[in-house]
Amino acid sequence: MRALTAEDEQAVERLTLRLLHDAYCDLAAVLRGAQPQAAAAILGVMEQRVTDVLTRICRQGLEGEASVAIAIAVGERIGEIMDQASGRSGQAALAA
Repeated sequence: MRALTAEDEQAVERLTLRLLHDAYCDLAAVLRGAQPQAAAAILGVMEQRVTDVLTRICRQGLEGEASVAIAIAVGERIGEIMDQASGRSGQAALAA
């Protein structure tokens, strides 16, 4: 297998995020349809885990000097996915 260029690595990251986004949203939709209360609880726990990890990254500077900026950017991207998966969107998501 050949080594990946920086551009190839960006494509890998972009495609990985897209596939995980789609899978997470599909799974959440099925769960919300079958067991809405369980879905709300599970998705809430997952959101809390993300919050905890990003908070730890900020506090401990795990990503270097840009830890806070990185954590905020990651949180915004994941937040959009979680909002979509939870059925929240637009202004409703901002109020949640």
